[in-house]
Amino acid sequence: MAKEKKSNKKGKKILLAVLCFLLVGCIVLFAVGYNWWKGIKEAPPDVVDTMVYDFDDETQPEILADDPEFDEIFEGDATGFKESIKKWATNDSDIMYSSNVINVLCIGVDTRNKNTISGLTDSMILMSVNTEKGTITMTSIMRDSFAYLESPSGEGSFNKINSAFPFYGIDNLINTIQSHFKVRIDGYAMINFAFFKAVIDKLGGVTVPVQQYEADYINKCYGFSVEAGSAVTLNGDEALGFCRSRKCDSDGDVSRTRRQRQVMTGLLQKAATIKTTEIMGYIKTFMPYLETSYTEAEVASLATKAVIGGWANFSVNQVLMPDESSREAHSGSVWYWAVDYPLAAKNLQEAIYGKSIITLEEDRVSPLDLN
Repeated sequence: MAKEKKSNKKGKKILLAVLCFLLVGCIVLFAVGYNWWKGIKEAPPDVVDTMVYDFDDETQPEILADDPEFDEIFEGDATGFKESIKKWATNDSDIMYSSNVINVLCIGVDTRNKNTISGLTDSMILMSVNTEKGTITMTSIMRDSFAYLESPSGEGSFNKINSAFPFYGIDNLINTIQSHFKVRIDGYAMINFAFFKAVIDKLGGVTVPVQQYEADYINKCYGFSVEAGSAVTLNGDEALGFCRSRKCDSDGDVSRTRRQRQVMTGLLQKAATIKTTEIMGYIKTFMPYLETSYTEAEVASLATKAVIGGWANFSVNQVLMPDESSREAHSGSVWYWAVDYPLAAKNLQEAIYGKSIITLEEDRVSPLDLN
């Protein structure tokens, strides 16, 4: 009996830890049981109005045109480079999959309307649970990556990868990421800015390392009084400013995505301070604000796997994709990442699965060299 109580207590801690991943990284889907979910759907929210996913493909253009600015800032003729991207994205090569890996795309949407989920995908983080290796890989997909986008009607164009969602919808964004990085995405969850802030405040803030230049920047831009330090507690507004700031960095989105992952890591650590008796309150408050692809039965199945598999004890790895070896910056009036997608896809597969199904020839010409 004592062992059973100890096991139940450990199970609750695992659920709580995974819950915090989803609240900001949207991974809470792994930690909620079927009966809890039924109660959540009937519970009145007390933070902001329930989120509404308001994408309407009838109001969107049939095709998103190429962004001509990329050709202007690309060092050389961009034609060959763009052809290489299209060839890779449409080559019908295998998308890597494993029954031991669950990939969930977590999306933070750039919208100021507190009760809608629409606009550019300001943050795209692929959360990957590898039950065989006991790892959780947190991959930031860089929003300024230059990609081949294909409309639902089959018309193609070239633009930033985060343009797929506001113009063509969530399924198109998922297909775009899968075709470029060759990993299967099993599901998704979305939040907006208002929900993000509400989560942080409800949890009593999040503790992250803040460098002096970061504190100086967000204080100047947002009128905060954030101090620098290795363990600084931020409220919802401060955490959002911390995650969104990028003009204070010479490397732009590279450091910005680092800050986003630091906040997610801080929330996981925060979970240890929450009493198990408070779990239901948090779930009932936050779950109505997620737009997700998961059904009740699927959530129950994932919750069971989380408890039995001990996911809360998995090691957490942070990845930025495209990584330094597979990207090249091009900037002018806009900023783009030119990407060697075959190399990026191989590197991402190895990070998530520990191996890759992509073979690159030693004498191949990188798309980044096609000027």
